[in-house]
Amino acid sequence: MTTVNDTTPVIIIGGGATGAMVAWHLLRHRPDLGRHGVTIIEPRELLGAGQAYGTHDPQHRINVPASRMSMQTDKPSDFRDWLDLDAIAAIDPDAFLPSGDLYPSRALFGRYLAARLAPYLETGRLRHLRGKAEDITREDDLWHVTLEDGVALAARHLVLATTHPAPSLPSALAPLADDARIISNPWHGDALSGIAPNDRVAIIGTGLTMADIVASLTARGHRGEILAFSRRGLRPRAHAAQASALSDILRLIPSPTALGLLQRIRSALHDHQDLSWHEIIDAVRKQGRGLWCALSDTERRRLIRHLRPFWDVHRFRIAPQVDHILETRLKEGRLNLRAARLLSAAIRPEGVSLSLRPRRGTEETQIVDHVINTTGPDHAGIVNRTPYLKALADAGLLETDHVGLGLHTGPDHHARVGTRSIFGLMIAGPLSRGQFGELMGLPEVTENAQSVAGSLAALVPQTPVLFSDEVRS
Repeated sequence: MTTVNDTTPVIIIGGGATGAMVAWHLLRHRPDLGRHGVTIIEPRELLGAGQAYGTHDPQHRINVPASRMSMQTDKPSDFRDWLDLDAIAAIDPDAFLPSGDLYPSRALFGRYLAARLAPYLETGRLRHLRGKAEDITREDDLWHVTLEDGVALAARHLVLATTHPAPSLPSALAPLADDARIISNPWHGDALSGIAPNDRVAIIGTGLTMADIVASLTARGHRGEILAFSRRGLRPRAHAAQASALSDILRLIPSPTALGLLQRIRSALHDHQDLSWHEIIDAVRKQGRGLWCALSDTERRRLIRHLRPFWDVHRFRIAPQVDHILETRLKEGRLNLRAARLLSAAIRPEGVSLSLRPRRGTEETQIVDHVINTTGPDHAGIVNRTPYLKALADAGLLETDHVGLGLHTGPDHHARVGTRSIFGLMIAGPLSRGQFGELMGLPEVTENAQSVAGSLAALVPQTPVLFSDEVRS
């Protein structure tokens, strides 16, 4: 590949949903940004189809109705409007619910994002370099990015829209990491291909990824026993059958303490017992930034330590189709959800031996054929596991946030080290959760991407080039 030795106004590292939306909104804000006005570095073929929406498994469905999925907050139904409903009805009739809600595969949302970016790629205003960033340095107010294959380029403005890091394997399993029966990252390739229909499976973690794995295994004809366990054994909830408008009108008063916030949420639940709890949680989500910003770092850490697991299973719900699969396997006895902690693991002739300590009980041993790690992205360890982020941290240009959720980010989206803002280096998406709070659901990611793009649009110098074929769809 020919080395690119040029300077572009903006480089975005990461072309998943966050990076794609930042680029799209920025190019709409700034029609004067001409050829290669924005460069995205992303190894995948399609922009927008990152880890979340790059899956090809049709069992991995969006977790909210399609009518609430969009890359622009002022057009919440844009994704559904884009969909070919007749084609979905022909190939995936299960996507439609009697209520009229639509839950298609996540891959379709990735294709929607790619389709929205396609016109900018065709005109050349957006450039997609397929590769991985290896090193980043700063010199003479320019950010120099070197890819793994030696390609180098520079920009005055750099956006880190890095994908979710892979899960960190529990320490008890680390010595067994090279064994094929230990699936440390279920998103890597066709990680489930070696699991036979009657194999015994243990899943570490009981959240959204666990639900996806159970749905995928079931679709592949798996009939064996599945043991899923986590410290609390909590599983994600399903959506309410019907929604009210309460989440749009209910206002919660911010609290300076995690306990105070919990008490106010409980009071709201008590005061609206005639309505589903889903509406209260949705109201908290929609006001999440204000509620989070009212907490000190100490209280944020306290909230994460004590309340995050309960928040996650109520906030991040699964599609009704996936919930039905879980319920069916639970009733049939082919899925067992446990509150337990992994103490040790060993390879035995009869399988993988797991020593577990139940939350209320004595130590026990489980023998399985495969272990799947679904403990969630290792955001806290992303700097040490990502070479270019470590290079920035070593240079004093980046640090982890104070609550262990990702990267230290200021309210203007710029990276921070201590109280110092690093001009020209912006953090977009879930890695900036330490500053903004809730940034894992798509509505919040969309809002965050729009905000990052708006800030960038005001900072990037004007250029004399104006494209007359500006896309406003």
